Amino acid sequence: MVRKASAVFATLVLGVLAASGVCAQSTTSAGNTGERNESSLTQSSAEPPAKGARGVQFVPFRGLLAVAQLGTTKESSIEIVNRAAEPLEIYEIENPSERFTARLETLTEGRRYRLTVTLEGKGPVGKKAELIYLTTNLENHPKISVPVHTDVRHSVYTFPKSVYMGRMSLDRIQGDLAKQKAQILMVYRKGTTGFEAKVTSDIPFLKIESEQGPDGDRWESTIWLDVEKAEVGDIEGNIVIETNDSEVPRLEVPVTGRILAE
Repeated sequence: MVRKASAVFATLVLGVLAASGVCAQSTTSAGNTGERNESSLTQSSAEPPAKGARGVQFVPFRGLLAVAQLGTTKESSIEIVNRAAEPLEIYEIENPSERFTARLETLTEGRRYRLTVTLEGKGPVGKKAELIYLTTNLENHPKISVPVHTDVRHSVYTFPKSVYMGRMSLDRIQGDLAKQKAQILMVYRKGTTGFEAKVTSDIPFLKIESEQGPDGDRWESTIWLDVEKAEVGDIEGNIVIETNDSEVPRLEVPVTGRILAE
């Protein structure tokens, strides 16, 4: 059965926030959010650091992630929780972005707020990381910065965007063991029906089985090595996806890995 993407999405949120420099000041741990665990959220030098305030927590993540397909609108929210003795007042939102809008709701005066961003699926396709700023009454933290990560996608897209088959020796993946090492590739055209996708590869020793989801808007492909044809060396090529979507009739997904002699 084709899997729902909620657990995968939660893991993606953690991965994006970790890779993009979001500090871990959350009441939710990575260990209970998805199929894979992220050991920690780390600070990256790739962007200005997010600045929080002592006693102020962001639930469930120290940042926002909004993903929208072209022609759609999506919202993402976090709650700002004040656990300090001093009441927290947020006077205004400074949002320099032209890609999304932001609004703030008061849930409990001085204690809890909800911050929501709205992303319209238009403009340049791709990912972008930005900061918005909250002006507060806190003397030591008059301005709190919050990372916002957005992703505008074509109507048809894959998860993941590349496939890594791993490093393995042929003598250890004989018989059913080869399929146990299989990788999963999802192809989406969410919110539609009758989506068709033919998944093949230019790598001659890959086997692929594809199954359509029950809602007709996605395909799940299982990809593994044909040990009778595989040879020692690097795995390098593409998964080729042909669809019935007029805007995205063809996609190529890079495939890498290595087959060891022993």
